[in-house]
Amino acid sequence: MNNKSMIAKKMISFVMILTFAISLFVSPSFSVKSYATSNKNVVVVIDPGHGGTGDRNLGAQYNGLSEKELTLQLANILKAELEKYEGITVYQTRTTDVLMSLEDRAAFAKNVNADFVFSIHFNASAEHLFYGSEVWTSTFGSYYQNGYNFGQIVSSEWSGLGLYQKGVKTRIGSSGKDYYGIIRQCVARNLPCVILEHAYIDQGNDVSLVKSNNFIARLAQADATAIAKYYGLKSKTLGTDYSGFTYKSVKKPSGKLYQDETGPDQCNIKILGYDVTSGNILVELTAADKQSPVIYFSYSYDGGKTFCPLQMWDRTKPTQSFNVKVPSGTTNPTIVVKAYNNYEKEAASAPATVNASFKY
Repeated sequence: MNNKSMIAKKMISFVMILTFAISLFVSPSFSVKSYATSNKNVVVVIDPGHGGTGDRNLGAQYNGLSEKELTLQLANILKAELEKYEGITVYQTRTTDVLMSLEDRAAFAKNVNADFVFSIHFNASAEHLFYGSEVWTSTFGSYYQNGYNFGQIVSSEWSGLGLYQKGVKTRIGSSGKDYYGIIRQCVARNLPCVILEHAYIDQGNDVSLVKSNNFIARLAQADATAIAKYYGLKSKTLGTDYSGFTYKSVKKPSGKLYQDETGPDQCNIKILGYDVTSGNILVELTAADKQSPVIYFSYSYDGGKTFCPLQMWDRTKPTQSFNVKVPSGTTNPTIVVKAYNNYEKEAASAPATVNASFKY
């Protein structure tokens, strides 16, 4: 990398960090009561992502699972669950397998005077490595604030189902507006919107959950509970009252919150010991990122040729230790570790070759 490239990258990182830092001081953070009840119903629109016949707009297709079918299945259950609460009116952008543009979805929501749009999705990645749930929201002002606040609530509900949580994120496109079309179209119509990426259907950790009995219904119930908590709703049918529910509101940013385009700033390893007989190597990893949390790590004992599946990272500790099991017959194993932030950007440690002198 030449000097100009290095300077440019540092400037981009500085601007991103400065923008985030400014956002932290824009408005006070405090525990607030969920939206106060009133005589007017809250109006929400559920948007089952994708949809259409043939090979158009199918969404992710893996392991016998079709995103366009899963989103509609979940949305139908979610609508029924939400309608068990008082004080809410629920619409869906589509109720059948039809092709519908993002602009039409947002226009429909505007036409019914929606207060919030919840776009239902399932995830997949080109690498087929990642797993967990994530929420995408607008990068701008109150749209970000509303989306982030709801995202924190729904993430808590999803976590209770055994799904790993990747957090609430934003992404800006080359135009300087929100990258994702449904969010962009909603913001253009003064509508808060989130994309709810419930789980990955191309990775084993999540697939086993998605395929388990009644899991889609449980996801829909989790979404409904999160929406009910966000708006402080009651349900005589369910015997539930969230009118006293509180959450800590994120501060409204004054500028754009750019996505993290670089890997973790720190990924360093230290060999703590090697039991040659058992093949166990104790490794200490220090991983940190100034812009977004580190959420996964993966290790190799063959110098980086192959890596283990992504492991969950304890976000409360920058330094953690773990055990690497080396197959019998491996001589002088070389450990390399990769750390990933929640934008799926990686950084690799320097290799560390281990020999019999590293003893517990």
